[in-house]
Amino acid sequence: MNAFKIMARNRGFFWFSFCLFIIGLLIGLVFFQQLHEKMQPLLQNIGQIAAGAKGNHLNLSLALLSNNVKASLVLIVSGIFLAILAIGGIVVNGIMVGYAVSMVGQTAAVPAWSLVVFGLLPHGVFEIPAFLLAGSMGIKLGYMWLRPMTGFTRWQSFRRAVGETLYLFPVILLLLVVAAGVEGFVTPKLLSWYVKS
Repeated sequence: MNAFKIMARNRGFFWFSFCLFIIGLLIGLVFFQQLHEKMQPLLQNIGQIAAGAKGNHLNLSLALLSNNVKASLVLIVSGIFLAILAIGGIVVNGIMVGYAVSMVGQTAAVPAWSLVVFGLLPHGVFEIPAFLLAGSMGIKLGYMWLRPMTGFTRWQSFRRAVGETLYLFPVILLLLVVAAGVEGFVTPKLLSWYVKS
């Protein structure tokens, strides 16, 4: 199997995941005030990760990587439960990003666009596709169980989806490694440079 062929074959699931993410993003942007209380536990978790790194870029990268790998595995495995949890997980990820952007826009002393460009995009271009890949394969696992492929039994269809997921997981992991490295080492320096300039 070829990873690019697998991704091409599953592009429908990927674009469905992308649409779910955008819906979540818009919810986070539009309903910022209403979500404020509900988002606090998630923000506290992120704060704890940053605090646990104690200013060490490597520790921060490793902590972020561990957190993101766990989140990706949850998206994949939750797809077994008829894909409902995977769908919800993708929407929640979108809400978190939208909420963060909206919060920064209303509370930060610098323009929101600058924090998006320097604080989100550098690692987001790797992290978000990784989550979308994980989520799309999670959704496929549930979908194949509900609607087996023509000419295949339910178990054969599900097992094929599991095989594709396992084959794509190194790609997901690589994207998350790069994202964690950028977020831990590059993003803080970019933000520091922008604030000082």
